[in-house]
Amino acid sequence: MTIDADRLSKLNDFAALLLRWNKGMNLISRRDINRLLPRHLLDSLSVLPYLHGDRVLDVGTGPGLPGMPLAIVDPERTFTLCDRMAKRIRFLYMATRELQTTNVELEERNLAKDPFTEQRFSTILARGVTPGPELWPMVEPYLEQGGRVIVFESAQADTFLEEEIEKEVVDETELGFKTEKKKCLIPGLEHPHYLCILQRDVAD
Repeated sequence: MTIDADRLSKLNDFAALLLRWNKGMNLISRRDINRLLPRHLLDSLSVLPYLHGDRVLDVGTGPGLPGMPLAIVDPERTFTLCDRMAKRIRFLYMATRELQTTNVELEERNLAKDPFTEQRFSTILARGVTPGPELWPMVEPYLEQGGRVIVFESAQADTFLEEEIEKEVVDETELGFKTEKKKCLIPGLEHPHYLCILQRDVAD
């Protein structure tokens, strides 16, 4: 991944905003402060090769992870960052203004109670929200034809059975989708992270 100087500067500025506002708003865990770059920024960017289409929804974005780092390095796509907590959206309004990020749309919304009615997305992201099979029924109606859902899974190796990780494609035909696992090595982190890509089953 190559990031030009201007986008790298904006990533650094976003990290500085997270650290500055974290004291009063508790945006990220305090134990992650000293590993903000690998644990949050680089982890967020690990999904970049798997994004599809030009409209991306980040569900439960929190302080803008992974949506903000992705929007900074990928200005050709539009990123909708959705969270149910007002303080997080307030932080993101401030961050988008300061960073002059024009390809970000913000939604203060609890999708379980207040679903989208018209918006459709080519890729839907979920980091630290809920496992893919539980998330799928809630977000599948918002997918464009051929769209995909990408779930960031735990970094702890013992969370996964090795034989499950080694399977490149796992069919979930009874639930109407299939999944594909991707292993991501993040510089600065001991354990790899895993992405779970969910797409409608071709039989649908």
